[in-house]
Amino acid sequence: MKSYLVIPLVLALLGAVLLTSGCVSRAEYEKAIAASRRANEQLTKCQGALRDMRTENQRLLGEVQDRDGIIQARDKTIALLEKSKTDLKNDFDDLKRLYDKAVGRAVPEPVGPIRVLPMAVHKALQDFAKANPGLVDYYPKYGMVKLKADLTFAPGSDVVQQAAIDALGKFVAILGEPAAAKFHVYIAGHTDDMPVGKPATRRRHPNNWYLSVHRAVAVQQVLTKAGLEHKRIGVMGFSEYHPVAPNRPNKRGNQANRRVEIWIVPPDRFLTAGSD
Repeated sequence: MKSYLVIPLVLALLGAVLLTSGCVSRAEYEKAIAASRRANEQLTKCQGALRDMRTENQRLLGEVQDRDGIIQARDKTIALLEKSKTDLKNDFDDLKRLYDKAVGRAVPEPVGPIRVLPMAVHKALQDFAKANPGLVDYYPKYGMVKLKADLTFAPGSDVVQQAAIDALGKFVAILGEPAAAKFHVYIAGHTDDMPVGKPATRRRHPNNWYLSVHRAVAVQQVLTKAGLEHKRIGVMGFSEYHPVAPNRPNKRGNQANRRVEIWIVPPDRFLTAGSD
């Protein structure tokens, strides 16, 4: 018999004894029985609550175990990733040692500026630019020589000045050397954004398009007169639309943008289908 049934039975037996012995009245006996029942009901509720608490406790313990399992799996994954990282680093270090060893056996090439022309042509153009400071700049990365327009032409003019004519004669001599003989030449005129102002100038150069092209043609004429073959030359003008430096506000220009560029290019880059 369960313990919570023992108490009312004991009380009932005790009540019967007391009633027969005349120690208590029947009313008191019934009150005692009612109190016993209430106590039994309360005990039953407490036992139900205890069972619910035990069930919840088991559920919480299950959740904790599940979380512990997830944490253990995560820690295991992290450990595997750390090992993979270490293995990859060791493999990389081994490959780098092999690479360094292989490179160490190779003959190192001399380090120098980037250039696109043969060494003999490159060296000759370097010396040419040094001999004409202020008038000529040489850009090895592009194979390009730049003439500063303010020293090559009078303002608004397309007549090449004598100092530039003399320098261009030496330039043609360089282009006639065997190492440069296979190259073609592009001549590109550029202006700043100052509009052509004087009426006399506008009659010959209505705008900067004309001025840029006319100056390029003028340089071409000097080069061909000095001996450069016509079929090696191309001429173009870009007006004010390819500045190399900002122009001043209100179309006040910039002398850095007034220039003629001479590009020395291989024949397979010449822009004609009939090129050699």
